[in-house]
Amino acid sequence: MKESKKYRVPMVAKAMELLETLSDYPLGLTVQEMVEKLKYPKTSVYKTACTLYEKGYLGRDRNEYRFFLSRKLLQLGLTALGETDIIDRSILYMKKLRDELGESIMIGTMGENEAVLLEQVTGTYDFVFTLKAGMRFNLYSTAPGKVMFAYSGEDVIKEKLRNIKALYDGSCSLPDPEVFLKELEKIRKEGFASDLEETVQGVHCIAAPVFNQSGKAVACVWTSGPSGRLPEKNIKEVALKIMGCAEMISRNLGYISK
Repeated sequence: MKESKKYRVPMVAKAMELLETLSDYPLGLTVQEMVEKLKYPKTSVYKTACTLYEKGYLGRDRNEYRFFLSRKLLQLGLTALGETDIIDRSILYMKKLRDELGESIMIGTMGENEAVLLEQVTGTYDFVFTLKAGMRFNLYSTAPGKVMFAYSGEDVIKEKLRNIKALYDGSCSLPDPEVFLKELEKIRKEGFASDLEETVQGVHCIAAPVFNQSGKAVACVWTSGPSGRLPEKNIKEVALKIMGCAEMISRNLGYISK
């Protein structure tokens, strides 16, 4: 403990705390809001935020009032997964799926306790869902979250289910662990997950996993749209198209299905 304190760099520690704090706020925080949460002097917080912004780790809104995590941090996360080119290898297939469905198509990966949006291709309808890179989705009610959770491995699933209350963000009803475990088994059997107004009223979402050359689910592809355009009776038909897109991306990552 003494050794770790000896080599502790205060400014680096502050920067990491600031990044971790912003990870809980996809829409960003103002300097004053960061000061209130971090309990550091305003000048210190502002200088740290500006430095991270200059280095490309933070973005700022048009009015430059709010700071938020940038795509560069997502790139670092992909590097850790060994999948730095996953977006480049996905865009073509996502655009083809977008042209077929008309809805926006998203690709994301697994964060520590949620799914994280990496990139999206905007739909062709007059009204479509547009999300910001870095937006997060819980593991128990959203389609991308559930599908990443289902393929995260038996040990990970059991551990998180034991602590599912710690994952709860209050956005919807907390699932019963035993019932949810059966849903995850169904997702693996069918190859896709769905969210039929579980998270947002009037919105349906369908997601399928993307595998790398080792057979590990490293990402997922999904679409979201109004329930009127994605009615429940069409879910399986749309899911087949999303799974087809995910399979092509998987192959582009070196995955060979059995």
